[in-house]
Amino acid sequence: MSRKTLPAALLLSAATCSAAFAAAPLAAAAAPEEARLAGCEFGRAAMTYDYARFGDHARRVLELSTGEFRTEFENFRPNIQSGAEAAHARAQADSADCRVVSGDDNRAEVAVDVVRTVTSDETDGMPQTGRVSMTVTVDNADGRWLVSKVQSN
Repeated sequence: MSRKTLPAALLLSAATCSAAFAAAPLAAAAAPEEARLAGCEFGRAAMTYDYARFGDHARRVLELSTGEFRTEFENFRPNIQSGAEAAHARAQADSADCRVVSGDDNRAEVAVDVVRTVTSDETDGMPQTGRVSMTVTVDNADGRWLVSKVQSN
């Protein structure tokens, strides 16, 4: 994997998604605050990693996910990890801004904007700050809000 394609591959870690994105139907009840908080927590976790401790990153992402996203992340993890290791990539989520787009007590769509700082061989070890935007679907699974789909924006 080239160093120029690494950022896209790492974004895949946070934003692996199907080409077709199905939005949850609108419901009369608004999604609870917990759904928004879960989207933000996922965004921060997905955008924070260290090539030397990639297993910690992967475990955290898997703890916060379910369904389609979880399966795709598990399938692509070896490629993402090897790319991060080859480029000595590290990223830190500096802030996350999240809002519920739609949803109810069972499922919600959350817009997540994360500002993060990345260092890697590609940046010559110098920190570069950028923004990553995504829409995540969070499902209420036995009282826990978990990310089931991610669409990068």
